[in-house]
Formats: sequence, structure tokens, C-alpha cells
Amino acid sequence: MLKDRRAYSSTFWAIFIGFVVVPVFALAFDVGRYLYARQEIGKAADAAAVAAVVEINQRAFRDSGELHPTGETYARAQSYANMNNNYLGGLKIYSRVTSIQISDAKDTVYVAVSADISALFPDIVPRVFVKETGTAQVKSFGR
Repeated sequence: MLKDRRAYSSTFWAIFIGFVVVPVFALAFDVGRYLYARQEIGKAADAAAVAAVVEINQRAFRDSGELHPTGETYARAQSYANMNNNYLGGLKIYSRVTSIQISDAKDTVYVAVSADISALFPDIVPRVFVKETGTAQVKSFGR
């Protein structure tokens, strides 16, 4: 009778570890990856916003107070987003500038950056996209 109890206990713990503990650890690891990737995209979005602010037409801003992007605004923002995407770039996951919005009232530029981070997860997980928005404010000595 003593051997039967031990066998039951061993079977119970084997099933418990296999079906409960291992998946919980796997989930915790994947959530950590997701949060780190999201932080990386946020960092790229902030850098892209700063780059977009640099490309604002400074003469028009000084004269009228309005923000006008130049032809290089998207290219410079994308370049800075790529430069600030080290971890994901090493995994061949690249961020993409999806929109640049300008608020004349607040003298602020908002840059949205997104990336498909599905490569970080097993194939059974559906496609995972991350979108973050970076913000930068235009400062001018003339205003």
C-alpha cells in the first residue's frame, strides 16, 4: 500500500510540473520578451520624433509659428528609428515609421513607429505587432 501512494504522488507531481509549472515559466519568459521589445520600439519612436523635429522648416517656424515638415522628415525619422533599434535589429526585426503628426498649438511632433515582433515567439502564437508613439517639442530662440 505504501508503494501505491508513492507512485500516485510521483505521477501527480510529474503531471503538475509538466502541465502547470513549465507553461507558467514559458509565459513569463515570453511576456518579458514582449515588454523589452515594446521598450525598444518606444526608444526608436522617441529618437524618430527628435529627428523629425530637427527636419522641421525652421525659417517658417520662426516667422509664422507653424510647423512644416521638409522632404527629408520621414527619411531622417526612419534613419534614427533604425539606429535606435539595436536588440531587435540584431534579430532582423526592423521598426517602421508609420506616421508623423504635427500639433501647431503645442509646437509638438508625434511620430508613430511599429514593428512585427512575431519572430520572438513560437509559431503557435499569432502575429504580434507593437506600435509606440514618440513625442518631441520644437524649441526656438526666436519665439
